Amino acid sequence: MAYIEKRRRTDGGISARVKWRLGGSREGATQIEVFSAGTDAENLARAEGFKKMVDAAGQWWPEGWVKGEGFVRPPGEENPLATPPRFVDIAEEYVRQIVDLSPGTRKRYLGHLGVLERTQIRGTRIFTKPVTEVSEADLKQWLIDWDRSLKTKANYHGLIHGVFAYAVKHGHLVANPAIGTAPRVSRVKQSRPELRFLTEKELERVVVLAGGYGDLIQVAVGTGLRFGEIGALWVSDIDLERRTIRVNKAWKRNGEDDATDVPGWLAKQLKTKHRIRDHHLGVPKTAKSRRTITISPALVKVLRKRIKGKAADDFVFVSNAGYPLHNADFATHVWRKLMTSLEAEGIGRFRFHDLRHTHVAWLVAGGAPLPHIQARLGHESITTTIDTYGHLLPAGDELISGIIDTALSGKTIRPAGESSGKPRKKAKKKAAKRRAGDG
Repeated sequence: MAYIEKRRRTDGGISARVKWRLGGSREGATQIEVFSAGTDAENLARAEGFKKMVDAAGQWWPEGWVKGEGFVRPPGEENPLATPPRFVDIAEEYVRQIVDLSPGTRKRYLGHLGVLERTQIRGTRIFTKPVTEVSEADLKQWLIDWDRSLKTKANYHGLIHGVFAYAVKHGHLVANPAIGTAPRVSRVKQSRPELRFLTEKELERVVVLAGGYGDLIQVAVGTGLRFGEIGALWVSDIDLERRTIRVNKAWKRNGEDDATDVPGWLAKQLKTKHRIRDHHLGVPKTAKSRRTITISPALVKVLRKRIKGKAADDFVFVSNAGYPLHNADFATHVWRKLMTSLEAEGIGRFRFHDLRHTHVAWLVAGGAPLPHIQARLGHESITTTIDTYGHLLPAGDELISGIIDTALSGKTIRPAGESSGKPRKKAKKKAAKRRAGDG
């Protein structure tokens, strides 16, 4: 059996030594482990605990114990006795290690974590608890009680799900409690506000009231470009002869400590005039957002006067003071005043992004195919285009209405293009070709 031997140190304190014979036999070599780094009470308590482990191991060294150091884990192995990290702490670690994030997006995610840390649900800040103690019930309660839109909850839930998956991967959790708790996609879509589309008359009045920014309004609704894309256009991106606009840049938010993500080809061309606070010029939103679109002759006239006398790397659109368009300044000093003026004339408010929606509505009304609209908008997937604008397509309802009207009028329902018993022109041509072949 192992035993404890106390010894007085030169500083007056007590060290505790655990002694035993290896294997418990008289012939076994004497083994000693010393505990002297703590207080007298701590040294004695640690020695007592170690003695019990030696006895339990049959008078052998406890598995994993290194003489003079204690239990030593292989590199990378978690300490099972360590306190689990808080959700917000492991979440920050997760966000900071994601490779494919722009500085602005990383900063936004960290901002989301700050919101979660401050959020109280029924008097409890659930996201400040250890990650092992945030349960599925906690997440459901958060989704039910949090005073935010369903779309916002869904966005935050996606981040939370990623955090828990990261915690599972690193051994903090056995299972991801966020699985199966996300708001249904169908409910999120139903909760979205109706898209706002301008009529031709409304747009005409908006352009007039916008004053010096009327050209900007016309180009926005005539191209469907996002604000960050249209504000980043240089004169060299406009080809009036071919009637095209090249979209290869967009304003992006800076990250922490004003971190930027400017591609090398663009960094070589940037000058002082290409800077605005908290933002930098980077690549557009997605790979397909980098595109070239055609423009109408009417827009050619607008842009021709806009770029006249400017250098190739000058911005096409700037503020009245001559600076690059900053979204916050534009919203405060231009857009709010414009919306107030419109309301005074009985025209409802709308967002700048609704000019993009109006552009699509007009294209759909004119019969433009959705794949062409997808390419023009720079949507990564046709699904995005259909989900957002598919309900605008009138062809199906008009066809159905015509079929029902035919039946109720006592006429015979026939496939489109056929008249009373006579074959269509295409059918006639096919029949003629078959006869010629038989001949």
